[in-house]
Amino acid sequence: MASGRIVHWLEIGAMVIALGVLGGLHYAKLSPEQVRYIALEAGLEQLYLLEQAHFETHGRYFDPTDPSEGLEWPWMDEYDWEVRIGLETFWFVVRADLDGDGRVGAWALDQQGPQMRNLMDD
Repeated sequence: MASGRIVHWLEIGAMVIALGVLGGLHYAKLSPEQVRYIALEAGLEQLYLLEQAHFETHGRYFDPTDPSEGLEWPWMDEYDWEVRIGLETFWFVVRADLDGDGRVGAWALDQQGPQMRNLMDD
């Protein structure tokens, strides 16, 4: 009788573990929209760090959309850019339809920090 209970509880434990693993795999997936958002966020953070390094070296910010500056990243072609470069400031607004619903979202980045700000929901 005792061995029957142990087997019963082992079966229940195995089912709980299997369902937990399957649920974890199912809910750990990122949607294509989330992947594009993370890629945009990472790209803008890289761009911020490059701008800061360029400013420290040359005393000015550069326009990342200008091919003469030497920055040609394929991921930048996927977005609509508005770039404003000042003497000691920069401001980037990036527009895109990340989820393909026809509504365009907008995000901004400036010299104050690498965190992009959501201006308009996608």
